Amino acid sequence: MGSIEKRGKGSFRLSIVTGYDKKGKPIRERKNVKVKNKTLAKQELAKFEAEVLSGDYSKPNYTRLEDFYQEWVKKYAEDKLSPRTLREYKSIIEKRILPDYGHLKLSNINAMHVVNFLDDLKDTKNRLDGKDEALSPSTIRNCYKAFKSMLTAADEFDLIKNNPARNIKPPTVKQKKPLSYSREKIDHLIKCINHEPFEKQVMFWIAFVTGCREGELVALEEKHILNEKSAILFEQSLSQQQSGELLIKEIKNGMEGTASIPSELLEMVTQIKNRRKKEFIRTRDMQYDPNRVFLFADELGKPMRPDSVSQWWSRLRKRHHIDGLRFHDLRHYSVTYLIQQNVPTKSISQRIRHRKIGTTMDIYGHHIEEVDRAAADHFSEFFKQNNSHY
Repeated sequence: MGSIEKRGKGSFRLSIVTGYDKKGKPIRERKNVKVKNKTLAKQELAKFEAEVLSGDYSKPNYTRLEDFYQEWVKKYAEDKLSPRTLREYKSIIEKRILPDYGHLKLSNINAMHVVNFLDDLKDTKNRLDGKDEALSPSTIRNCYKAFKSMLTAADEFDLIKNNPARNIKPPTVKQKKPLSYSREKIDHLIKCINHEPFEKQVMFWIAFVTGCREGELVALEEKHILNEKSAILFEQSLSQQQSGELLIKEIKNGMEGTASIPSELLEMVTQIKNRRKKEFIRTRDMQYDPNRVFLFADELGKPMRPDSVSQWWSRLRKRHHIDGLRFHDLRHYSVTYLIQQNVPTKSISQRIRHRKIGTTMDIYGHHIEEVDRAAADHFSEFFKQNNSHY
């Protein structure tokens, strides 16, 4: 049951009774509209009543974006984002989004605000570092993702009806040139690794054989070495917060899984594990975490930071004049090697813990096409044997 109340020239308040409280007092949903006359107001009332009764109506929220920011940090971002990504998004929001859009009510933000935000970023005048060149597509894309993250949280918290950034297309980021791979490069890399301390050799082999990430590598504990299966379980990752504190979190995309390893690597890893367990027993009262035995840690059990792995790798590259190969690229080398050995793509995708096989295809499609071309060439021998003319 609805009613209309004239509030002023061209202004009406619509009211819908949705029920009654314990005292019999009507419970109403109200909405103000600006239309020319009462006939048009009645049409708006009919639409409003249909929205309310169908459950499609959500009350306008008057929280400003800048007021919602801290709620987003505490109740959404700290749980959903890695510390590094959170730092980046906070910087973008505080420097680029809140100054221009912070005063807006969440309910008033629409798709055009997001479009205008992205369009403004293309203007060289809006750079924060003073350089006279446009922001890269990847930087603009990250700005979009930061804005979208806030609006996604507001949507999930039912503070807005729909996420206005949902259907906006950010700039396409140019795909990086495929990583140059060859067996000769791998063989050279292995020769260099053989001159490193034993622990570093083991780190290299785990990364290359399993395709794990730096954060997953340094988060490995002795319990993750599955001797009976000759496999390693990846179920957590380690990152460093801005305060310097090390944080154990779930693996990227929540994709836990095991990766089988050769017996030779299992033997190497077992040596590291036994060494750590002995140190743990000897210094139990001084251990960094009395409930965990990390594989790659100091004598008191404090695990290596992910950036320490990258720093060691950078020094190794410099000593041996190895160009353009990050530690993370061992993951790509691992996948490329398996593709060239004709391991099924689905098995590779599961091994490196991609949520979808399409992700593996997108990243490594060029290598898969090369192997597929080679597979087709094998059939040429049948045509060579057939001397008949067409």
